[in-house]
Amino acid sequence: MTSKLAIALIAMSVFDLSAKGVSAASITPINLDDLTLGATITGPVGPTVDASLINGDGNSLGDLTSSVSCPVGFLSCVPPLNPPGTIYTYIHKVTPGVDFPNDPPFPQPDGLLGFDDVNQFGLEFKAEGFTGVAGYSFGEAKQALGPSGEFSIKLDQDGTLVWSVVGGSDWSTNANTPETISFFWQTTQPPIGPFGTFTAKNDTQSGTGNGPLPLAVPVPEPMSSQGLLALGFLGLGLVLKRSIGSSLF
Repeated sequence: MTSKLAIALIAMSVFDLSAKGVSAASITPINLDDLTLGATITGPVGPTVDASLINGDGNSLGDLTSSVSCPVGFLSCVPPLNPPGTIYTYIHKVTPGVDFPNDPPFPQPDGLLGFDDVNQFGLEFKAEGFTGVAGYSFGEAKQALGPSGEFSIKLDQDGTLVWSVVGGSDWSTNANTPETISFFWQTTQPPIGPFGTFTAKNDTQSGTGNGPLPLAVPVPEPMSSQGLLALGFLGLGLVLKRSIGSSLF
């Protein structure tokens, strides 16, 4: 490698430190109806986390019920006892305009409002340990949205997952026959408690509720840009020194 080429490569690596823009990644939906799962984790509030979807005024817009299950074959699901590599399936059932009883400590709002034409559901936190597998109940989606009912799934740049209606319409309040749709995603990370937040939206309002939050994946602290610059200039100095030395002989 010539000294000029080495200098050019170092300059490129040192000064091109800004991250390139990355668009949201599309996830191919899997039908939850086709999955067979093992035992469900029993957490501090029980095998399910039952909470309300609450708007900015403190009124309920619907219900959120979540659970976390181990793979098929697990007769019990206790994360500290599970083997390394266990995959956990997080399931979130969303019901617009109908609010079932909540687990303590989640308050039951006094007000319950209609929530019509819901078109999006998503995580408000990074999907730690996400395996790339996510989906929803195709049967429930068609029941609520009509025969063409379906969702797209995006893994956003910040690591959140978002399900958006792309077929069908009118996922709305139905007190007589609640229109529940179940969403799921899989991760290597077990839950640490009901501290996650989730949001359902339509074009005019949104409601947020609590559910299981996955354990963060340990990540080595990245080298700062100053550190990268220092290494780059050190390498540049060595190349220049070698270049000057070779020119003297």
